[in-house]
Amino acid sequence: MSALAEALKAVARTLDERQIPWYVFGAQAVAVRGAPRATQDIDITAALPERDAAEVVRALGARLLRPRYPDRADQLLRDGRVIPLVHANGMEVDLILAGPGLEQLFLDRATRVWLDGVLVPVASTTDLVIMKVLSGRGKDLDDVRALLASGDVDLQIARTLLAQLEAALGQSDLLPELEQAIAELPEAAKPG
Repeated sequence: MSALAEALKAVARTLDERQIPWYVFGAQAVAVRGAPRATQDIDITAALPERDAAEVVRALGARLLRPRYPDRADQLLRDGRVIPLVHANGMEVDLILAGPGLEQLFLDRATRVWLDGVLVPVASTTDLVIMKVLSGRGKDLDDVRALLASGDVDLQIARTLLAQLEAALGQSDLLPELEQAIAELPEAAKPG
């Protein structure tokens, strides 16, 4: 079993046993949704109440997934929204505690797919595009183009949500980033 599969299996068993909604996002999700690229970590969002985080981290530890920074683990659990973990095999996992709103919407739309032999919930292709546009880094915009070319993006949903985010954040660069990514696609790969 690969390092990725071992870490995913530990997360899936722990969160699913506790009926905690969660999903994979980031490069692993982009890879499974049709735009493969190399990555050495797993990004996960979970609807995990802060009061339960320590208990879940202990349960993950029993499955060889422990805090990446043991000397700061208590502080990160108490003060943070991101819990950096590492499996005994070296695979790093960032566990993000979901907040209300956007992350809840993404949780609701995630679907279970096979990722390296493990059935896990993965953010939808459309939601990944939204996340990547929000991130705005060069590699994220490359992912946007690759995801758009997959043909599995609902552009109406993406445009509507990005417009709402622009209004809420006081920004005006999100929709133009999406439209630029669409324009840069070869004609045959452009969404209909």
